[in-house]
Amino acid sequence: MLTTSASLSFVLLYCICVSIPCAAQWTVSAYVGGAQTQNSELQLRQPSRGTNLRFHNVSYRGDSFESPLYYGVRGGYFFHPRWGAEVEFVHLKVFSDVNSSADIRGTLNGVAVDARQPISTIVQRFNISHGVNLLMANISFRQPLWRGEAGDRDRLTLGFRFGAGSTIPHPESTIEGVADEHYQAGSPVIQLAGGVELRLWRNLHWLGEYKYTRTRQEVDVFSGKARSLLQSHHIVTGPAIHF
Repeated sequence: MLTTSASLSFVLLYCICVSIPCAAQWTVSAYVGGAQTQNSELQLRQPSRGTNLRFHNVSYRGDSFESPLYYGVRGGYFFHPRWGAEVEFVHLKVFSDVNSSADIRGTLNGVAVDARQPISTIVQRFNISHGVNLLMANISFRQPLWRGEAGDRDRLTLGFRFGAGSTIPHPESTIEGVADEHYQAGSPVIQLAGGVELRLWRNLHWLGEYKYTRTRQEVDVFSGKARSLLQSHHIVTGPAIHF
């Protein structure tokens, strides 16, 4: 199920769309690109095993161009020349670098730990490679930067968007040799984005965009949960069609 904040976001988007006039503009777009997630603390709790650990400054890879690919799609409705509402899906991936060393503090199987050692001595794998899967409702704003001949449509447009929603992560973990992977309902997510669209021909445009997303994921692992803040920076590009 979606979280309360995500449900409210989609209810708001629905209310906006059904209350606006029919004579406006629909848009759809798809994109690929790359995303880099900032280093973060990874928390591991397995109450039945007496484990409660913090791995400090864990680094993450995006592997955006390796299968399964990073991608995104969105569709929206501009009910005003400047303002619109959208639904967007982003297939973000994160892979923890378990071969690096980290400061590890807490308890492991009931024994106190305070050491710097390879993460893989405890966690052999912690990835969300089939997607953190961000599903968001956006409010978007656009500003024309360049028009062609008199009466022609906008050739270059600057756009900004704010989004919020929920996630459907697929965590894959191996902890002390025990593997687990599954889909589950995830945590709330927010995004800020800005970019440009260039009209190539008739209704066909090409977009380039930077986006920042933030979600604090708490996912199920063997006999417990793992938690980490994922702050990601995305650079994307792809086609967009305006109807």
